[in-house]
Amino acid sequence: MSLLFIAVHSTPSCLLRVYGRRAICFLALVGSSLTGASLKAQEQSARWNSPEALSLLARGQAARLQEVDQGTLQSYEALTEGHIYFYVDTDDGEQALIRVDQVAVELYWQAPDQIRQRIVGERSETRLPVRDFRYYLDRLTLVQYGFEDEIQVGQGMDVANVPHPLAPPQGGDPSRYPYDVQLGEAVTLRLPGELEPLAVRELRVRPRDASQPGFVGSVFLSERDAQVVRMIFTFTPASYVDRRTDWIRVSLDYGLWEGRYWLPNRQELEVRREVPELDLGIGTVIRAVLRVGNYELNAPIPEGILAAPPVTQFPAEMRSAFPFRDGLYQALERDGVASVQLDVDPRRIRQEASRLMASLPPTGLSPLRFHLPAFSSLIRADPYRGVSLGGGASWRPYGTIRLRARAGTSLNTQRPEGSLLLDGLNVREQALSLAIQLNEGMDRSARSAGPGLLTSVSTLTLGESYRSPWRQSGIMATTRMAPAQGIVLGVSGGGVRHRSETLTWESPPWGASGRLNRGPPRILEGTFGKVGIHFEAVLASPLRIPGRVTARFESETLVGREARVARLEAEAGWSLQSRDQRGDVRVLVQGGTMGGDALTQFHQTLGGAGTLPGLPFAERVSPHWGLTSVEGSRELGTPWVRLRGALDSGWADDGLGTSIGVRAGVGLVYDILRIEGARIVSGYGTHHGWRLIVGIHPMWWPYL
Repeated sequence: MSLLFIAVHSTPSCLLRVYGRRAICFLALVGSSLTGASLKAQEQSARWNSPEALSLLARGQAARLQEVDQGTLQSYEALTEGHIYFYVDTDDGEQALIRVDQVAVELYWQAPDQIRQRIVGERSETRLPVRDFRYYLDRLTLVQYGFEDEIQVGQGMDVANVPHPLAPPQGGDPSRYPYDVQLGEAVTLRLPGELEPLAVRELRVRPRDASQPGFVGSVFLSERDAQVVRMIFTFTPASYVDRRTDWIRVSLDYGLWEGRYWLPNRQELEVRREVPELDLGIGTVIRAVLRVGNYELNAPIPEGILAAPPVTQFPAEMRSAFPFRDGLYQALERDGVASVQLDVDPRRIRQEASRLMASLPPTGLSPLRFHLPAFSSLIRADPYRGVSLGGGASWRPYGTIRLRARAGTSLNTQRPEGSLLLDGLNVREQALSLAIQLNEGMDRSARSAGPGLLTSVSTLTLGESYRSPWRQSGIMATTRMAPAQGIVLGVSGGGVRHRSETLTWESPPWGASGRLNRGPPRILEGTFGKVGIHFEAVLASPLRIPGRVTARFESETLVGREARVARLEAEAGWSLQSRDQRGDVRVLVQGGTMGGDALTQFHQTLGGAGTLPGLPFAERVSPHWGLTSVEGSRELGTPWVRLRGALDSGWADDGLGTSIGVRAGVGLVYDILRIEGARIVSGYGTHHGWRLIVGIHPMWWPYL
């Protein structure tokens, strides 16, 4: 898939939208075709540094020196409005908003190159605990002229010393030009009011020396006058100044005014960071989306504004009182931070950057880092293995390929354990991975009851492990693809060996008296061939239903001398946030069944946090089961306290019927810590009474 198609895929009805009081053109994408009259011409133009590509580059460099027609456009003013999102980003796609800001900036330009910006509106709200900080100016203000001859991001603290691809080479010597260029696809735009269509051509850019600071991406130029229509790009790893930087993505769009002036329309800047020494599979992203409108061409600029510094701002009271057109959270989905696929997926940009840079990993992070799947991977305790120690490493040897290794051992059983994951083997639209496991701890609970850290603490103090484990060793290959936006399809195959766990501690080592709650489950041991199918979808407001709908389906078949079994699991969810993001409702329906021989390790357990909180952990066990939960919560005037309530129901094919329970409690510290009371009110389990549940928000479980 070309980079151009990725760039416009999510908005097929338009490429650019500009608006204002004067005449403005709405660009509609109606078709695209490769230039050239013959296959031979196409092949020649597809080469790097072909005469056609170099000719378009030279025209673009000349046009950049003359941004607008001389003498006709003397000045303009406009209003920039946008949002800056700061959120947690995990490898598996989970996102959690930390902070959201909204900004309004008055934009002034006067020939030949006087630019002034005045921040007139600004407000923010914090959704997770974070220290107060100020963003760099390029998160809040507009980049002019598609950056200077030397590109900087974050006032030179994020990116520095990157030559602009449309800047002239040093000393005017073409041999010192730092990039290779290649013609991409051509797009035809039909503009209302224009008799002739407008042709736009993609110019792909890669550095000749990828070990130096450089631009990696595409510049889209008007074939009529070689003016910039769009730029979308990332950088080589050597460009990043901050060691925490994983990647930075920039997208600049321009709109056509009065058929001749390409002026700023939309700007996106995205910066992802991680802990530089440790690969936890989790990072933070700053995503700034700014839109420009209300253009006034040739409007006189007050002298007081021109005499001011390049960027000024109103006092804080005036900025907070600005009448924004959008609410603070109104643009979440439009700006690509509502847990849906982004307008331009950064991971695809990373793949494209890796392809252009050949073997260099498209990240500013160190290629070799410590790796922990979760903090509890370092040290944990459970009744079956006692105290276990472990650690790992992450290595990016080539391009997007990544190798994650983890090894550990139990101090009580002396049994080794570990895993090896090779991913980033991308072939066209498919992501390939290979996983090897040795004595990996598995769990037959329908849903996890809590993070590993909580299991260790509860084992040592309460005699409760919150796990129903068995061991798996084997090798599996997986391919995943995204046939449509928001949809992921995966197919896996390989061989596995299942073994039972043994009970190491019959009583808690310290803190609690008496015996531990239970021994490990009995399973059918053996070696099996395994084939699996995975499907998941995240849909934004399908069929006019407000909120977000998710779906997941998994199927796997195991065949061995001991047994043949097929297992199916499916779930569907619906979530709705209030307009102010202070309340939510979530519905989740999940079920599973199994056919063939009785493989007891796939008999799911119900009871305890995560499934039926009103029942003791793993109270019910069955190969056929179903769960439903309806949860609602609302902040009580502050993010530090949140009222929570829920209705849970569960069914298992164990002859005990359906259990229905209720929960009520509070979420503390931005809903991270949860304290709830739960009990069964109908069906099996009413005799248990109220149970106290203290836990952590489920999003953080995989990392604890």
